[in-house]
Amino acid sequence: MPWVEITVLAIGALAVSLVVLRRRERQARRRLRMLAEIAAASHPTHSLEQTCDAICDVLVPEFADFCMIDLIGEDRVPRRAAVRVGPGSGPDVERGLAARAPSTPEGLREGRDPSPAPRFYERASDEDLRGLAHDKDGDLEFLRSLGLRSAITVALQARGGVAGALTLGVAWSGRRYRREDAHFASILSGRVALALDNAGLFAGLEKAERARAEIGETLQRGLLPPPLPRIPGWSIAAMYKPAGAENEVGGDFYDVFRVPGGWMLAVGDVTGRGARAASITAIARYTLRTAAVFTDDPLGALRALNRALLAHGDSALCSLATITLGDDHAQPARLVVAGHPPPLLVDGEAVSEMGEGIEPGPILGAFEKAEWRIEHTQIEPGQQLVIVTDGIAEARGASERFGEARMRAELSGAANSVLALQRLEIALRAFTERPLEDDVAAMAIGPDSQAGLHSPPGKIDPVERGMIERLFESFNHRDEDSIVELCDDSMEFFPAATAEAAGREAPYKGRTGLRDYLADIADVWEDLQIAMDVAEVCGERVLVRGRVYVRSRELGIRNVPVAWIWAIRSGHFTRGTVFPDPDQAVAAFASGKPAQGAS
Repeated sequence: MPWVEITVLAIGALAVSLVVLRRRERQARRRLRMLAEIAAASHPTHSLEQTCDAICDVLVPEFADFCMIDLIGEDRVPRRAAVRVGPGSGPDVERGLAARAPSTPEGLREGRDPSPAPRFYERASDEDLRGLAHDKDGDLEFLRSLGLRSAITVALQARGGVAGALTLGVAWSGRRYRREDAHFASILSGRVALALDNAGLFAGLEKAERARAEIGETLQRGLLPPPLPRIPGWSIAAMYKPAGAENEVGGDFYDVFRVPGGWMLAVGDVTGRGARAASITAIARYTLRTAAVFTDDPLGALRALNRALLAHGDSALCSLATITLGDDHAQPARLVVAGHPPPLLVDGEAVSEMGEGIEPGPILGAFEKAEWRIEHTQIEPGQQLVIVTDGIAEARGASERFGEARMRAELSGAANSVLALQRLEIALRAFTERPLEDDVAAMAIGPDSQAGLHSPPGKIDPVERGMIERLFESFNHRDEDSIVELCDDSMEFFPAATAEAAGREAPYKGRTGLRDYLADIADVWEDLQIAMDVAEVCGERVLVRGRVYVRSRELGIRNVPVAWIWAIRSGHFTRGTVFPDPDQAVAAFASGKPAQGAS
């Protein structure tokens, strides 16, 4: 052969070899890129389902016309987790593949083979399709409609076990898988299995974190102060706000509960912050409740709590002020103070310490043989007894602390328990320019003569009373349909606290407005409950006195008396006005004029 021809053939062979090498190099780079993209699919922010979808996006149409990922759960039952179909298929292909039962390698369900071999169809025949079909009619026809040329199914193995299978197929693109493709699919399966295993770990960690958060939230809810009970003849208001936004409970607390022959009211402050303080708060509240009920003795209850805190160890200290009220209003209240700021007596413009000049007893949890004393006091009509934790006086402003002098000035002239705490809360919010550094709890109590009622409590028309009870119950259950059914189309209502928190200035009007109001409540408050105590009717107007319990992470808890004036016509509520100051409602009702401008 002439040397020229030999040279030409050699150059031609070299060129072909270079083309093949370049094609293989490009293919190798594409496949390395696919492996890298699959590894990146298991991002910590992705769920297991999102990771499956991301893997399918990498493989189709780059390496397959369609792919399916089947996963096996703890019950060993496989499920189709993801399906992807590339361009060029019929409209029903993806839906049909998703509807088919998982197609896993033989023995995978039972776990008989810890390392099942890939299932590879290089040239898929009709006999192969018959073997794959779940029945000889519909499913077989569906597989034939795909025009399947080649298919590979490989097991997904991670942590020494089989977690599922990956199925890849080529059909309408005209491609065909070779042995090297099946080998790459085996390599691919390891990377896919690792990505899914990581995603499962992330999902498991996320699930565990959600479970921990749910447990923590449930425990916190159990430690939150419950709605205050109604104590006949007394008006009680309470507020609570923990420091920071991450917790709803902390080291301050208030409580009101029944004891033999009366009621005990308590405001306390325990050492520490966060979870530790919350755990000591739980000990303090529930020990005090149990001991007070069983001993019927405020001093016996404090001794029991002191022993419990000493047994707890770890410097579990608690300052506390308790007031015990008898069912007989002529009986003086019994006051005990243990290392706590003394209660303040508001009498018109004068504000003084209750039992001024008397040293409070030692803090609880510090000394084994500590002793306390009971102070007997009478709270006269028009007077308010206010108990606060030191978080109010110690609150920081721009250049100074809130201080006791400012606190007394704000309380001066407060005519009832609601106004006393309302003034403190508004002043504290205006004074502090930063989040509270310490928890805050406060309670105010004063005699409630129910002056202004024209008839004995509860002596109203049973039908109207039933309407009010149904409205309040429907509201507490957020039964939107029942509320709308009870209200007239012209209904107008303006609850100032919710409107202010929601940034609303206009009243809620009509049934659409009522639905907007319920939506605002859901956005603003974690919880809002109302309760009716007494009511009276005068013509079409009804005065209702009761309580509201409202809670949010930002504002904490308010638990205060409140009053409403409702207008009822033809069996429907036509207007509602809420009064944060019940005395204002009584005056407006007694005047006989329509209530205007109340907030």
